[in-house]
Amino acid sequence: MHQKLPLTVEPAERETLPSFFSRMAALNGTDAVGFALDIGISLKRILAFEDTAVATFAARSGLTPNRLATMLSWTGEPIGNVRMRFRDEVFVSRALRNPVMRGCPICLREAAAGGLSPLRRMAMSGDWLCRGVDVCLRHSHPLVPLWSHSRPFDRDNIGARFAEILPDLQAGRYERDRIQPSDYDRWLDRRLGQGQDETWLASQPLFAAVTFCTLLGGELLRTDARAVQERRARGAGFDVARKGPAAIREAFARLTRAGDGGHSVTRSALGQIYEALAVLYRDNESFDGFRDILRDHLLGIWPVGPGEAILGQPVSERRLHSLLTASKATGMGPEVLSDFLTEAGAFPADDSRALSRKTFDAQAFAPLLEEIPKLIGPAAMRKAMGATRPELNALEAEGILSPVTRVPTTKARWRLSDGLALIEELERLATPVPSEAPGWETIQLAYKRSGLPVGRIIGAIRENALAVGKRSDVPGYHGIVVESRAVNQLTAGPGMTSHIPLDGEMNVSDFARVVGLRKKGVLQALIAGGYIPAAEIVNPVTKRPQLRLTAPDIAAFHEAFTTLKLMVKASGLRRKRILAALAARNVDAFGPEGVDYGPIYLRSEADPILEDISR
Repeated sequence: MHQKLPLTVEPAERETLPSFFSRMAALNGTDAVGFALDIGISLKRILAFEDTAVATFAARSGLTPNRLATMLSWTGEPIGNVRMRFRDEVFVSRALRNPVMRGCPICLREAAAGGLSPLRRMAMSGDWLCRGVDVCLRHSHPLVPLWSHSRPFDRDNIGARFAEILPDLQAGRYERDRIQPSDYDRWLDRRLGQGQDETWLASQPLFAAVTFCTLLGGELLRTDARAVQERRARGAGFDVARKGPAAIREAFARLTRAGDGGHSVTRSALGQIYEALAVLYRDNESFDGFRDILRDHLLGIWPVGPGEAILGQPVSERRLHSLLTASKATGMGPEVLSDFLTEAGAFPADDSRALSRKTFDAQAFAPLLEEIPKLIGPAAMRKAMGATRPELNALEAEGILSPVTRVPTTKARWRLSDGLALIEELERLATPVPSEAPGWETIQLAYKRSGLPVGRIIGAIRENALAVGKRSDVPGYHGIVVESRAVNQLTAGPGMTSHIPLDGEMNVSDFARVVGLRKKGVLQALIAGGYIPAAEIVNPVTKRPQLRLTAPDIAAFHEAFTTLKLMVKASGLRRKRILAALAARNVDAFGPEGVDYGPIYLRSEADPILEDISR
């Protein structure tokens, strides 16, 4: 059992273990090395925090367990893996142990004044060890270098070092101009001293918070073309980080925003922030909170895909494409692809961003990108359909077939499946016709001869109001024929319509074409499902039953629904711009129970979006 020495002194506020050991030595008339030997230990063992040596010193100096614990917390205790526990926080060792020892010269000068044996009163404050602390709040004086020693034994022999600098301290030679403490200084002092933190940074480990404030502030000041000083950097970074993730993300956006309105897609825009989080502190979990915020920001501006990694974490799903990555995926040149995507609403027409910074929502435009490699030119479309140039032109003019794009810089505008689906539909309705059978003509010829539009002819075929045949020796669309006499009957009515008007009624096929529901049977299915009212009558020409819509029926449709064609006509916007806006707000086409009714939408959902994008 070690007895308390006759001569002891109380620890100063925030005093470190080496400082208190040196003061006890001075009080007992010796230096730290001799004092250690006198009490049966060595200074080296004290500076190494050897448990037995520290316990012996605590007993001889009269330190209670609580006092000792507080002193060690202000000194910093090694916990392995170049880490130290400091004020119940984990710091990397170099943040607390440095060859250069700093302090407040006024604190030390005042402690030395007022009597003999100043070395008994001069104490090293633990907060001076922390590399995030820049100023003494009591005196508004910057911390200044007091001495520098590369050997820890010499550096931490506090009494010997104080003795060397005492004359200069007393003469005021270490003193500098006073500085105004910042919000950062006061925040850090409260967190170290009382463990209090009312900012968002309370949720983050202290070493990571201090380091991040320095990094962020340094990059923000660098972008302002001002000289970056570490102290100013910490204050600038703290002013942002204290507010939390949203403010930090906005600061990241400022750093990565390029002059053309896009975002830089290289890590250099983030300077030391990226290097610190990705490399220097890659394995330090205390930085995970800041890493997550930066990763989320980068996923929103960098066109990275599955298999790539950001800040050590693999990307599972692509959020963004750039023109360059999309060009690689589709095989289409970036300039032509830019025209495609501009037409589809991915970019405004006046977008001047560089190709690498021209990014867009990968999910919203994934269907278009998947389709682009499959698009074909008009010659290939005609060959696949068995159609002539005038026949394809007429089908396009009437809206029976529509190109995926009207971008003038590419010929690959057609979706092969659209043409083949039309042929399949017409052939399914057709009956075989011998090649020499009289009274039959192609749809194109019927249009040229009678003046009845191709759309009206095909509408009548779909409504069973016009017989259709298929010449076995002529493949594709050119082999689809109609009876000339039946065509003449269709043109005999008022206004050359494909139905006979009955008291304001409208043929279902005609109405479907007017509103842009070209898929066969869609409108009939909506009527059968009870979503649209209609009446069944007998056609006076064909004597077949037909569904018709009255004026009230049509009004009811327009009150409840709208279609892509109607929205294009009402807004003047391109169809893909409208589709992108609907997809961005998760508005799907009307399809209860998974039924595909085509591009029809509830008006209550679509109209507000159309109004927003039409402004």
